[in-house]
Amino acid sequence: MRPFLAAVAAAACLALPAAEAADIEAGRARAEPCMACHGTDGITADRSIPSLAGQKERYLQWQLVFFRSGRRQSEIMQPQAAELSDEELRNLGAYFASLPRIVLPPGPPDPALHEKGKLAAARHRCASCHMDNYAGSQAAPAIAHQTREYTTKALEDYRNNARPSVGVAAMNEVAGGLTDEDIAAIALYMENPE
Repeated sequence: MRPFLAAVAAAACLALPAAEAADIEAGRARAEPCMACHGTDGITADRSIPSLAGQKERYLQWQLVFFRSGRRQSEIMQPQAAELSDEELRNLGAYFASLPRIVLPPGPPDPALHEKGKLAAARHRCASCHMDNYAGSQAAPAIAHQTREYTTKALEDYRNNARPSVGVAAMNEVAGGLTDEDIAAIALYMENPE
């Protein structure tokens, strides 16, 4: 039953952004409260919070739908998303997607763990959904150059089924096979996947 519900949720999310064209300028105006956490122009200073600039439009819209519906839990994001209309949700996704993706400086280097992360990303086929450069697609987010703190939390949440996933691959299933060491290594590698 669960795969069926995930498919229905994915179809509903895909239909939402396609309903009408988004207005980037309206998204910019509505994004002001977002900047308190996600930073001016979608680049956060807090390494535990994701930067949204340049993220994939539909992916952002899906996440807002999940927060609004309560399917994705966050004491901060659920009340914010609950106030969004479908139009505002589309506009916000379009606005943040229109911003240039800026690479934050990575955390302290660890060459051995970086290499383990590269191998773990290949072994778990991260590029099959997130693309060879990890810049994502409309169905999968850009994961290159997110901070290791945020990526670690995201992967742990997927592994523990605390965060929903739909789309090309169910991240809950993919992350379910990750060890703590895999997560630490992949998170470090994705900060600077060159």
